[in-house]
Amino acid sequence: MNFVADVPPSRAGERAIHIAIDDPSCLRPLRRMIARLLADRPEDLRIDADLVATELVTNALEHAAAPRTVTIGCSSAGRLEIAVTDGDPATSPTLGRSRLGTHRGRGLTIVDHLATWGVQRGLATKTIWAVLLRGRQAAPA
Repeated sequence: MNFVADVPPSRAGERAIHIAIDDPSCLRPLRRMIARLLADRPEDLRIDADLVATELVTNALEHAAAPRTVTIGCSSAGRLEIAVTDGDPATSPTLGRSRLGTHRGRGLTIVDHLATWGVQRGLATKTIWAVLLRGRQAAPA
C-alpha cells in the first residue's frame, strides 16, 4: 500500500486520512488507520466504517482501473465520510449484482443498509462516496 498523505483537519475537530490503493494488501493497514481515526467514537460507528470502507475499496480493486484512492473524514459532530476514487468513470456500481459471479454482489447492498451513498463522475475518474453518522444512522449528503 502506498500512503499518500494524512490530510490535515480542515475545520476544528475534523480529522481525515487519504491513501492510494494499489492492491488488496492495503486493506489491513486501512482498517488499522480507521481504528485509530475513530478510536474515540462509538464502537458501532467504527465497525460500520470498517465494513463500508472495506467494501468500497474492494469494489474499486476488483472492478475499476487505477489510480485508486480512499479518503475518510470524520467531523467532531460524528459525521463520517468515505470516498473511494478510481480511474474508470465509465463503470457503474450495481446494487446486488456482480459481473464476477452469482455468489458475489452483496457488498454494495451492505453499504446501502449502513450509509447514504452515491456516485460522482469526473472526466477521468469516478468517486463512490458514503456518509455515516454515529449510531448507525445515515444522513443525506
